Amino acid sequence: MRSRTTSCARFLPKMHKAQRLIDRLARHPAEILWVFAAYYVVQFAVRLWLPHGLRIDEAQQVLLSQWFAAGYDAQPPLYNWLQQAVFAIVGNYLVGLAALKSLMLLAVISSYWVLARLLVRQPALATVATLGLFFIPQMFWQAQRDLTHTTATMLMVNLVVIAAIVTLRSPTMRNYLLLGCAAGVGMLTKYNFVLVLPALLFACLLQPGGLRRLLDPKILLSILVAALIVLPHVLWFLDNMGVASSVTAARMAEDASDTNRLHQILLGLGELLQMTIVLCAPAALVIGLPFGRRAFSAWRAQSGESRFVGALLAGILLILALMILVFTFTTFRDRWLLPLLQLLPIYLVLKLEAQGMDAEAGLRRLLPVALVTMILIPIAMMIAGHKGRPSHYHQPYAAFEAAFAERERISPSLIVAPDWLAAGNLKMQWPDSAVITLQFPNLTASYDWSRERPIALMWRGEETTLPARLQTWAKDNLHKGTIPPETKTVSLPFTGRSRTQAPDFHYVLIYP
Repeated sequence: MRSRTTSCARFLPKMHKAQRLIDRLARHPAEILWVFAAYYVVQFAVRLWLPHGLRIDEAQQVLLSQWFAAGYDAQPPLYNWLQQAVFAIVGNYLVGLAALKSLMLLAVISSYWVLARLLVRQPALATVATLGLFFIPQMFWQAQRDLTHTTATMLMVNLVVIAAIVTLRSPTMRNYLLLGCAAGVGMLTKYNFVLVLPALLFACLLQPGGLRRLLDPKILLSILVAALIVLPHVLWFLDNMGVASSVTAARMAEDASDTNRLHQILLGLGELLQMTIVLCAPAALVIGLPFGRRAFSAWRAQSGESRFVGALLAGILLILALMILVFTFTTFRDRWLLPLLQLLPIYLVLKLEAQGMDAEAGLRRLLPVALVTMILIPIAMMIAGHKGRPSHYHQPYAAFEAAFAERERISPSLIVAPDWLAAGNLKMQWPDSAVITLQFPNLTASYDWSRERPIALMWRGEETTLPARLQTWAKDNLHKGTIPPETKTVSLPFTGRSRTQAPDFHYVLIYP
C-alpha cells in the first residue's frame, strides 16, 4: 500500500508539469513551434540511432549527391541541391540526411502556422490547423521516413500562398518579387506544384481587388523572376522529356490497361475521391472532435478567408478532374496529393472561426492528444526500426564493406550497381569511390582506374553469375578490360538479425 502511494506521489508532479505545459500552450499558441522544434530534434536522433541501411529516397539522395545538374530524373532538382549543400557542411551522409529531413519538416510546420495566422484571427485556431496537418499520417509517418521532394513542395506551397496573400493585401514591388521567387523555386520541387498556380490564380481572382492585382504591371516582374529561376531546368526538361515524365505518367495510368476510356475515367475519379478521403479524414476528425457536435455544422459558415482557401482547394480538385478526363489518369498516390490538399486543415478552422467556436477550449482538448502522439511516434519508429521485420534499415551494407576490405585489401575506383537503392547504399560505404547505376545512364563518373583501384561490378540476390545488364555495360564501356569468369560472393545476416540471412552480395573486380 505504501509503495502504491509513493508511486502516485511521484507521478502527480509529472501530471502537474504536463498540465502547466498545456495551459501555457493554450495561452501562448505560437509556442507550439518550440514543441515541434524539440520533436524534430528527437526525430533527428532517432534516425541516427536506427540501423544505418538507407531507404529508397535516402539512397537516391546519396547517389545523386555526386553530381550538380539542372535535372536528374522524374523530379526537379531543388531537394537534391539542398541535400548536397548539407552533405558538404556536415561531412557525413547519414547525419546530412537526418538533418535536412528534420529541418525541412520543421520549416513546413512553421510556415504552415505563419500561413494560418495570416488567414485566421485567433492564434489558437492557427495552432489547431497546424496540428491538423501534423496528424495526417502521410505527414507524421510517411514524410518522416521516406519523402524528400514532397516535403520541399509542401514548404513551397505554403510560401507561395503566403506571398500571394501578402501581395493581395499590399501590392508593393517587393511583394510581387517575393511572389515570383516563391513560384519559381516551387516549380523546382516537384512537377505537381505547377497545378497549384492556376488554382491560386483562380482563388485570387475571387478576392476583392484580386483582378486589379493581377492586372498590375508589377505582375510581369513576378512572371520574369519565376521564369528565370526555372529556366535552366526547363531547358534540361526539354532535352530529357522522356526521363522526366515517363515514370510519373506511367504510375498515374498504371491501372488503365485493358479498359475502355469511360472505365478509365471512372477509375480515375474514384481513385481521386478515395485518396482525397484518405488524406482529409484524419485532419477533419482531429480538428472537429475537440470542438464537439457544433463543429460538424460549421460547414455552412462562411468568411472571406474561408472562401479564398475553399476556392483554392476546389480549383486544385477541378484541375485534377480535368486531367483524368483528358489524360485518363487512373492512379493517384497519397504522397503526390498531399501538397495539393494540405490547406484543408486551415480551411476547416476558418469554418470553425466563422461559426464562432471557442478556440482556446478546443485547443486545450487537442493538446494532450498531440503531445502524447509526439512522444509515441519516435518510440514507434524505434520499435519498428529495431524489432520489426527486416527492412531497408537492416541491409548489412556496412558489414559487406568490412568483409570486402578484409578480403580484397583495395578500394574500388568505380562501383557499378544495377539499381539506385544498392548504388546509394554502396556510395555511403565507399565515399571516396565513384558509384553509378544502370538506372541513371545519363549520369557518368570520372575515375582513376588502376591495379590498386579496380572497377567493381556489384549486385545482390540469387543470381550468382554476372547479370546481363552489367555485362552489357562492361562491354560498352571497358574496351581495355576483360571480365574474370568467377564471381565472388559475401553472405551476411541482416543487421541486428544474426539468425536471418540477407540477400547475398556479389561482385566482380575488373583490372586494367
